[in-house]
Amino acid sequence: MTDFDLHIHGKYSGGVSPEMKIPVIAEEASKKGLDIVGTGDILNPKWLHHVKEETEQRDGYLERDGVRFVPTTEVEDEDRIHHLIIFPDLEAVEEAYRDFQKLSDDIRREGRPRIKACGEKIVEIAKKHDCLIGPCHAFTPYTAIYGHKDSLKECYGEQTGKLDFLELGLSADSGMASKISDHDDLIFLSNSDAHSPWPHRLGREFNRAELESESFEGLKKLFNGDSGSMELNVGLDPREGKYHCSACNSCHQKYSLEEAKGFDWSCQECSGTIKKGVKDRIEELSDREPGYGVDYLHLPPLAKIIQLTVGHSSPTTKTVQRKWESFNEKFGEEASILIDEEIDNLSKVDEEVAESIRKFREDEIVMIPGGGGEYGERILPENREEKQNIIEENRPEIKCRYRHE
Repeated sequence: MTDFDLHIHGKYSGGVSPEMKIPVIAEEASKKGLDIVGTGDILNPKWLHHVKEETEQRDGYLERDGVRFVPTTEVEDEDRIHHLIIFPDLEAVEEAYRDFQKLSDDIRREGRPRIKACGEKIVEIAKKHDCLIGPCHAFTPYTAIYGHKDSLKECYGEQTGKLDFLELGLSADSGMASKISDHDDLIFLSNSDAHSPWPHRLGREFNRAELESESFEGLKKLFNGDSGSMELNVGLDPREGKYHCSACNSCHQKYSLEEAKGFDWSCQECSGTIKKGVKDRIEELSDREPGYGVDYLHLPPLAKIIQLTVGHSSPTTKTVQRKWESFNEKFGEEASILIDEEIDNLSKVDEEVAESIRKFREDEIVMIPGGGGEYGERILPENREEKQNIIEENRPEIKCRYRHE
């Protein structure tokens, strides 16, 4: 099995950790258990030079310290819609750069360049160079396809049939995306969009697949249905997202879609503006019941689970990190700890954390969903009775409805 995360950013992008450099990414990817990682930002000349300097070029991938990299980038089109491009090799990167440079004013300085063209043109250029391409974080409200368009066709036109995948992003899972029949021929990807290399960011969402080869060609054959199989998407619960429910952008009061429309998108608590949530946007677009043949496992990174278990404010505190290191020293790769290792074995390191992992695996937690720019909240109940009490006390919020006094 191959675990991979194909969407990250490098140190030359805005808002990205200076530690996002290939040697550190490779080291942290090994701890996480990622076999393949996208380079991110590969059209940026400085980052391209860095990647060339810090990796060995192989047949269909780049390598650093046993981790395989494939060249990738995120680009923004003229409608502010983001697209993920995966390149077959660095030669294709340099050739595509010449085409994209003609349509961009910031490609030399930005990690995620703005391309003065529509999605249809971007796919056309990507396919000219034998790239794989699909929409990034497809359901986020501001910079994604369904924040601006009602269908893939509206964005990609005659090139729609050439799309290879749809990236779910942190705001959706495969169950939500499969409500739209437009997506039937697309592989769903769960990628991290990481801006720092630490295991609670890198690979916070990842994919598990059986690949014919751990290379660009292996990914291409997987996406085209020629060989290999997707086995698992792993990622955060979409209810944790800042825009899951329709909610006020100022006070974060939640509303159902019917309530928001009835109130003309004006908050009844503070007169702020209600922002339509991802949940309601998908309901508007859905044309069937959910159904996707690949399981989606709602699992936050191990450091986040430890943080929640011990009640600390950050996954980077010394206590959290010491416990994380004790699991890593005993069992190795984090992906295996989260998914594969027996709970009884994990309990030998830390019983409380092991029990928390079990609860996440078996969906025994309570999520108070986010909305209006505020993240959702995870609650780990002690038992089923406490879980039911928490649900009853927070039912309007959990259901994304206005709590009438």
